[in-house]
Order: sequence, then structure tokens, then C-alpha cells
Amino acid sequence: MTGSSLEVLQHLSGNLRAARVALGLSQQALADASGVSRRMLVNLEGGDANVSFATLDRLARVLGVTFAELIRPATGEAAPVLAWRGTKDGSHASLLQSHRMAAGAFELWEWRLAAGERYDATVDPKGFHEMLYIADGTLTLKVGRKRLDLTAGRSHLFATDTGYSYWNESDVPCVFLKNVIAFEV
Repeated sequence: MTGSSLEVLQHLSGNLRAARVALGLSQQALADASGVSRRMLVNLEGGDANVSFATLDRLARVLGVTFAELIRPATGEAAPVLAWRGTKDGSHASLLQSHRMAAGAFELWEWRLAAGERYDATVDPKGFHEMLYIADGTLTLKVGRKRLDLTAGRSHLFATDTGYSYWNESDVPCVFLKNVIAFEV
């Protein structure tokens, strides 16, 4: 994630603190359990930090909440939340909807990558998958050493427990929907 002006950060500080306090954890205890520095937690709870999806995922797992529960308004409002902005104008990702069940969670995202944009994802725990549907343009998906060029109308399902990235190597924008299916093994 880039920039503190992202909508994702507007609700994070309060939701993070509320989840931590509900479990009776100090900032140091959460830092120790998640591998996130105490300084980062202080900054996040203060609303002043640039944080990665991977860091938020680690915190969510320790707190027993979903990524979406950390970034949504406390009311649980299901309005789209801008969660990532790329380096090129028009590149962004919004969390559209999420659902949590005892066994896991589902998320629906809309991604837009401008020509020449790239997003390198962090490795997820075993049991996490993504299902992509390309609405417009061409997405180059790199999973480990495998490369797939997915054109409009195509879909693809893959495990995210290995390094992967999204690339738009074309001259036109790429729009795709992403379902995250999260069942930790």
C-alpha cells in the first residue's frame, strides 16, 4: 500500500486497537505474536503508517479477524474500500465485499492496472487461493516461475502460497476481478 491517504487507513487504527484490546493484548504482546514491530503498531494505531497487505494479514490472523474487518468502518459498511494505489495513474485495487465463516473467509476485489503497472504480492499461508476474472485488457500473471497471459473473458484459479505478481505489459489498461479464498491449513 502506498500513501497514508488511502481509505484503508481511515478505519484501521480504531479497528486494530479495538481488536487488540478485546483480546486483552498489549501492543508488545501483539508485536511478539505477529512479528510486527511495536513501533509499527504504535504508528498504525496512531493512524500514521505505510503498511503492506502482508503485515495487515499477519495482524489479522493473530487477532482472529479478517483483513476486511481491519479496514472497514466499524459499522461493517460494505462500501468499496480503496486499498492499494499503484505508481501509475489509474492503477488501484478496491475491496468490494468480504464474508467470514468459521472455516475461512472470502473477499471480492476489483483491480485496475494502467499500462506498464506491476504489483508484486507477498506469499500467503497454505490454503489461500485467488480466482481471477479478466474483464478488460490482458493481465500477465506470474506465479513462481510460471507465466500466464490472461485476456478479457478468461479466468484462472491458483494457490497464493508462493510468490506471484500481476503485470500489465500492454499499452491499454487491464481490469480484473479477484476472489480471495482463505482457508488456512
